[in-house]
Amino acid sequence: MKLDELDFEALNEYENCEISDIAFNLDNVREGTLFFCLDGTNIDGHTLAARAAQKGAAAFVCERELPINRPQIIVKNTRRQLALSCSAFYGHPCAKLKIIAITGTNGKTTTTYIVKSILESAGYKVGLIGTNCIMIGSDVKKASLTTPDPTQLHEVFAKMAESKVDYVVMEASAHALWLDKLDGVKFEVAAFTNLTQDHLDYFGTMKKYAEAKRRLFIGARAKKCVINVDDAFGRELALECESELFTYGCDNPSDVFAIDLSMSEGGLKYFLNSFDDVAGIKFNLPGRFNMYNTLCAATIGAALDIPVKSVARGIRRVTKIDGRFNMIGTSKCSVIIDFAHTPDGLKNVLSSIREFVTGRIITVFGCGGERDAGKRPQMGEVVGALSDLCIITSDNPRGEDPEKIIDDVAKGIRSDNYLRISDRRQAIRRALKDAVKGDIVLIAGKGAEDYQEIGGVKYPYNDERYVMELLEENAL
Repeated sequence: MKLDELDFEALNEYENCEISDIAFNLDNVREGTLFFCLDGTNIDGHTLAARAAQKGAAAFVCERELPINRPQIIVKNTRRQLALSCSAFYGHPCAKLKIIAITGTNGKTTTTYIVKSILESAGYKVGLIGTNCIMIGSDVKKASLTTPDPTQLHEVFAKMAESKVDYVVMEASAHALWLDKLDGVKFEVAAFTNLTQDHLDYFGTMKKYAEAKRRLFIGARAKKCVINVDDAFGRELALECESELFTYGCDNPSDVFAIDLSMSEGGLKYFLNSFDDVAGIKFNLPGRFNMYNTLCAATIGAALDIPVKSVARGIRRVTKIDGRFNMIGTSKCSVIIDFAHTPDGLKNVLSSIREFVTGRIITVFGCGGERDAGKRPQMGEVVGALSDLCIITSDNPRGEDPEKIIDDVAKGIRSDNYLRISDRRQAIRRALKDAVKGDIVLIAGKGAEDYQEIGGVKYPYNDERYVMELLEENAL
């Protein structure tokens, strides 16, 4: 492919330069690569240019002139240009797809699965891109990022278009929006779930974190916007929205809302009012927060003119989402595995369990290393207040000392109802040993993750598999 086919504003004399592929990571450079020098948080991609040239890079996209004798296209923003050029490289596949993007601190993954089910119930072929995986029909692949980098994202879009996918449902992370990964993508629907504290290790302030989310809703990037107006930031977005607006909530006037919510260990029920069209809703996962996830999905359905009966049927058909309120029954107690890893996420899950538990709540949880340390004592405070016993353990400590992370978490606990066991397996084993009939053990933080990162090394590990191993050993 020639450079003049990749959506550059100006190329000067380089328009006929041939390139074989696009990369921004040295590991992916080969003969003929167009290398993008991205200004990252840890390393400036311009400093990698000489090494990329040695590996065969044919041309460079940069924000300043490089001291190498290769074609160079200087642009204002290499990240934005990367997204635009990747789209062009794969033939602008987005134009052949209807793309739904969901952003927010919590609920993105669950909501994407519900929307996928609703659209499939209405007869459409659906692709999914998110934290757990990438799905194209029955083809499922593990995801490395919640929102893939443009080099992978547009390749996935191209495969979906080739597979005649009608709709793509994807998670739009704050990092992806802030780093311009989704620039140039036109969305059929953009949806907002909520905003609570997370990722302040990267964004620094809630204002900057919120601004990243806002980027999906300004400039009419989507034809239609779906917004939770029970969230304070959501109400701000609703006032700023330049696209056709659809709102949901229960505490504030909205287009779509729930009536008569009831919950049990087996899930939740309520009556959905969608623009005065009413249907009974049954969802197999409990929790008021899951009511909001289903409301978001139902409102997306309304924005796409999906009949309310198909919406209700699609919600009912979701039986399990890996790592989201996965329940395992044992002879002693029930075990719930959930991805909750923020103060608000933990509060939501624990409050939901409190609605139906007959015994104690025993919570095993930790906090990731080298991430937002400010939320650690907040997580400790929430878990300590809403659990009868909590065991602080390791999540993904990464390069940090696990004991130091546990110290930070423990600062927030206002009682003595906790234990410290840094080994996650031993912490889970202890929680299950202490549990009796009627108790619920919540194992929080990792969800469907299949590794634990310790000292920079990812070791194979999964919470659910470990619990099942204990069951097979008759240790429960």
